[in-house]
This record gives sequence, C-alpha cells and structure tokens, in this order.
Amino acid sequence: MFELEPTCKLENTYSVDYEKIIKMKQNTIALICDCDSTLAPDTTNFLLKENKINIDSFWDEVRILVENGWDPPLAWMTKIMNFMHSGEIDHNTNKKLNQLGSKIETYNNVKNLVSELRSFISSNNPDFAKAGVKIEGYVISQGIEDLIKGCSDFSDFEVYASNFAEDGNGIINSIKSIVTFTEKTKFLFAINKGITSSELRNAPYLVNNFIPSEERPIPFEHMIYLGDSPNDIPSFSMVERMGGTSVGVSGEDTFRKGFELAKGKRTTVGPYSADYSANSELRKALESAILKLSNDIVLKERLAGRFN
Repeated sequence: MFELEPTCKLENTYSVDYEKIIKMKQNTIALICDCDSTLAPDTTNFLLKENKINIDSFWDEVRILVENGWDPPLAWMTKIMNFMHSGEIDHNTNKKLNQLGSKIETYNNVKNLVSELRSFISSNNPDFAKAGVKIEGYVISQGIEDLIKGCSDFSDFEVYASNFAEDGNGIINSIKSIVTFTEKTKFLFAINKGITSSELRNAPYLVNNFIPSEERPIPFEHMIYLGDSPNDIPSFSMVERMGGTSVGVSGEDTFRKGFELAKGKRTTVGPYSADYSANSELRKALESAILKLSNDIVLKERLAGRFN
C-alpha cells in the first residue's frame, strides 16, 4: 500500500518504462469524479429529505458513532438501514432507491458533460481522432450506488459506490460494501487496470493482480480527478503523485471545504464553482487539461510509428 503522506517518496516505488509504454496504445483520458457536492448536492441528504428525516440530527448521531470508533460510511449506512427497518425510510429495497435516484438534480450541465467533452476532443484537432483519443467518465463515491445510478444524468459515468444487500424478499437487510475515503484509491487502480465496477464486485481481489504499467489501459497520468472536500485528499494525492491532474470543486454546500483544499494546496487547480457549462471556469480548466493530455497521446502515437 502506498504511503500518501506528503513526505512519502512514491517515485522510489513506482517506475515507468517509457520505451515499453510507447509500444502500447494508451489513448483513453479518464474523468474521475466524486459525486456528492461535486456533481450533485449530497445524495444521502436527498434520501433523508425525501423521507422527512432531520438531517442535522442524523449527522449529529453519526458523528457520535464516529467518535466511538465507527468508520464514517459504515456509521451512516447502518443508521439508514435502521431507519428502513423501522419504517422511517420507505425506500427499503435497492429498486426503490434506484427509482428515487431519478429525482436527483445534478449541478449545471453535468448531464451533458462527458458527451460535450468527447465532442470537444473530436472537433478540436483532427490529429486527436487519428490518434484515437477518447474520454471516459467515472464516479467514485461513498454514497449509495443504486441511488446514484438511478439518476439519468450519470448515464455516461461508470459508478463505483457503496451497496446494500437484500434478503430473499428483496428487502435491504445488511450492508454489502462501503467506500471509505482511503478505499477510493482502490478504485483508481481498478480504472487504471481496466476493471469495471461489476467485475470488481464479483472478484474484489482482481485489483491486486500484477499488470505491467505498459499493459494498463488508462495510465495514472491520463487521469483527471474532481473532488470537493478533504475526503478526496488520498485520491488527489495519488493521482498527482502518479502524474495526473486533480481539480478542486466547490459545490453549493461546500464552500468552506473548497477553501480548506485551496489553503492546503491539495489540488493541481481550483477549487472552482461546480458549474460544468461551456465557458465556465471549471469547464475551461477541464478542457485545458484534456488538450494537454490529447497532445501527449498524439506525440506518443507518433513516436510509436502508428500515426499517419
């Protein structure tokens, strides 16, 4: 496991054989996003509001559990499951959570973000198309996966998030998996190695398999990670130390957290307001990073002799 503290010497444990990498076609750019307060207002709070649960009281009780040694995602998911069992939360199946997700309202232009960035690549420079440059969207979230996937605005994103298990009658009866802020880095490696969310759920140890860096579909330096809070710091740190780009985002309810990221210099750029529309400051930053990566991919294709 890599040490993620600022004093770590990651370059001593991670080396790149550029001659081998040139031989492989690694032409995908990964846009990797946190969900809550990055792409949309907090989805867990949305679930609580829909069921008329007092949000402040809920998180106060979660805080007490955390102070007593609970892992934060395990604490809040347990409380939500207890509310389901007591009937205070009506959405007590994964299907109901998924259906509720259709009502989630995302930030400005999230729905079109990936498709518009793909168009941006294809129309910007004909060399990008010749080199096969493409972009893929990913969400890595501590939130509830079925709830998030229910939102059609995330249809262009592969989603890695927390899950509930159900009994024989389809009623949620336990927690299947959680995503902690440090565990997010596991999903970065899954993306790096080309492992989908469903593959990882069915074979969790697959991410530990050794794959030479030159055979991994998405190099870390092709990753752009967007997050809004200190919970994203391990992912920010890993992506940056591996040569990628981290972008701070400040959602409507996370201005203070965005300030903390800026003060701690935790991101490559930002934080920017969570506005994904054309010509916004955040969009300009994303397009700038994508242009640089696209040109790097074209150069590599030329060096490999695959560019006509």
